[in-house]
Formats: sequence, C-alpha cells, structure tokens
Amino acid sequence: MKYLRSGIIAGGITGMFLLIVCAIVEYLTPLELMSLLLNVDFLTERDLNIGIEIALHLAVSIAIAVLLKFIFNKFPGIYIAALIFSWVVTSMLFYLLEYLSVMTIVLHGFTGFIVWTYIHLVYFILMFILHKKGI
Repeated sequence: MKYLRSGIIAGGITGMFLLIVCAIVEYLTPLELMSLLLNVDFLTERDLNIGIEIALHLAVSIAIAVLLKFIFNKFPGIYIAALIFSWVVTSMLFYLLEYLSVMTIVLHGFTGFIVWTYIHLVYFILMFILHKKGI
C-alpha cells in the first residue's frame, strides 16, 4: 500500500510536470510533443477525449513511479540503473509512438527527439528527488 500511495503522489507530480512541459513546448514551438505524449489512437478505433488521454498518461506515470519506488526500497543498488533504463525506454518511445500513430504528428525528427529526451530526463530526475525525499 505504501508503494501505491508513493506512486500516486510521485507519479502524479512527475506525470503532470511532463504533461505541462510538453504542452508548453507544443504551444511555443511547432513540435507536437503533447500530442505525441497523449496519443493512443493506435489502441482504439474511437477518438478518446482529452480527459481520458490525460488519465491514461497519469496511470502510466503512476505505474512507473510505483515500480521505481519498489526498486528504490528493495533493490537500492540497481535503482539508478533502473532510472537510466526507464529513461532510455521512454526516449525510444518517441520513435515508436510516432510510427504507431494513426494521425500525423509534427515532430521535426532529431530536434523533436532531443527535446523529448531532455524533458523525460528531467522527469526521471524529479522522480529521483521525490523518492530520495521519502515520497
């Protein structure tokens, strides 16, 4: 239960951070990172409303936070490696989500990848800080 509580708090905070930063980037630049982050059109034939897409995004963030908190407590020796592995996987999702997307999302290739990767790096650093603080 403590992992779930921690995951809801840490995953909620970091997930909202990721969502807000991607939304700001999308608003200020031609990079459609929030659209990519929330896009699940390849999973369903129906258009989901933005609220459901945000809820799914936060659920994934919470699941990541729960898993990482478990590793942090039970296997502290591999926690940093787990963070780095998670960062690499989420960075590579840039290309997988772009490929799977039914709708066209403007990402500007390598530039979009670098911004996506950097934002996710900050996401995992924030996750680390929250776990270190006992959240």
